[in-house]
Amino acid sequence: MRIKTILEFPDKLPKPLLTFIGFLLVLAIGSLDTVTSYDISVSLLYLFPVVLVAWYEGGLAATIISIFSAVIWSASDLASGHIYSNFAVPLWNALMVLSIFLIVAYSITIIRKLLLKEREHAHTDDLTGAVNIGFFYEQAGVEISRSAIYKRSFTLACINIDNLKHLNDAFGHIAGDYLLHEASQIMRSTMRPADIISRLGGGQFAILMPETINESASIIIDKVLEHLLDMVQKKGWPVTFSTGVVTWSDPTYTISQLIKIAEDLMNAATETGQNVVKFKILDSASPVS
Repeated sequence: MRIKTILEFPDKLPKPLLTFIGFLLVLAIGSLDTVTSYDISVSLLYLFPVVLVAWYEGGLAATIISIFSAVIWSASDLASGHIYSNFAVPLWNALMVLSIFLIVAYSITIIRKLLLKEREHAHTDDLTGAVNIGFFYEQAGVEISRSAIYKRSFTLACINIDNLKHLNDAFGHIAGDYLLHEASQIMRSTMRPADIISRLGGGQFAILMPETINESASIIIDKVLEHLLDMVQKKGWPVTFSTGVVTWSDPTYTISQLIKIAEDLMNAATETGQNVVKFKILDSASPVS
């Protein structure tokens, strides 16, 4: 199973259900441990529910399952008829087992956090925080397939920061980098959670809006541009934005073709004037360039 699938698995099941499954597994293992007596050890099996809950839940849930597993292990050990030379021995053993469970749970939780962080870093543009081109193409492919299945339109917008080079020359590259970062943050905070924002390169961004028709896209893009213009005007920067927006419902288009169409619209907007938005609606009758 791929790491991506393993990381996304908890999104497919309610987290309380995963924890409940973990507790049931501990009880089942405890019952098996009691039946087999101390002649056959099944102690290693207790780690499975601990790892399961620690990986998908972490935090308090991982601590609770570790304590519960240690208690059940200790109870099963005593119920199996194991005789100790001193009453303190089973208590010591229980503490050692609990320590092992807690260490494993903590380690698994940290490993998952590091993998999630690494995954996010691999998909993110370092300067802007938007997703990079590779991940954008991957997600766009998913949306195209979904659109084909459910017969729903969606929209792609390309926004270019005009005069970025002039800004860098006049105010320095620090100002240009700040503008790119802030523009990305504004887009991410203004757009819907389902929308995907990517930096395609230079001062150019792409926004994928699933299940969005032309009219809705127009309202969203106008709101984004309003916030972007407000930001640069407050800074006194001579910057404008040119935007090309394409809406389609025909799954025969590839993401490369759609980006090309949106970029052509964006370039036409740049030639027309400042802060211009050009729209196009595609259907099965539209020619594929």
